[in-house]
Amino acid sequence: MTSLMEVLKEQCAFGFTGKVNLLLSSNGQFYGVVYLQDGHIVGASCSQLNGRKALYKMIFEDVESQSHFKFIVEPELVAATHVSMKLSYDEVKIEAQKIYQKYVSAKKLKPAMNLRLVIDPEVIVSHDEITPEEFDILSVLSEWCVVSDVYKYSKLMEFEVTNALVSLRKKRAIKVFQN
Repeated sequence: MTSLMEVLKEQCAFGFTGKVNLLLSSNGQFYGVVYLQDGHIVGASCSQLNGRKALYKMIFEDVESQSHFKFIVEPELVAATHVSMKLSYDEVKIEAQKIYQKYVSAKKLKPAMNLRLVIDPEVIVSHDEITPEEFDILSVLSEWCVVSDVYKYSKLMEFEVTNALVSLRKKRAIKVFQN
């Protein structure tokens, strides 16, 4: 069984320029894409994510599933709009290993998807430090209040959403209700 990392390693070694499409094995539906230019990983897109976040989401999804994806390699020129980084395969591998540890740790803390969350207005006037990740979650919560929607509409990686939700809960910045 071929993995995304194996495909990227092979294409980077050949100095490939083009894209690697990820299709769901179950139905052939498009899932995401990784762009390569002269053997460097230069962009990625998956769901609403782009760049590194999309790349690592696809890598982790691939690692955690058995025969989840099919890979279609297409040589083509990469438009400048798709270029958001320039990483070698080794840089991606090292960074993915570091991030994966955080990803695995956060999975244990992931809340139930049907819970309702409400921002405590006191957080606005309190002097608690709000991280950029927490701010992103608060922004999403201003429009969506169900945990599943927070994961769906946040621009953060899944483990970042989980960690920000846990941190906001500890700061008492959000209230949790059963649906």
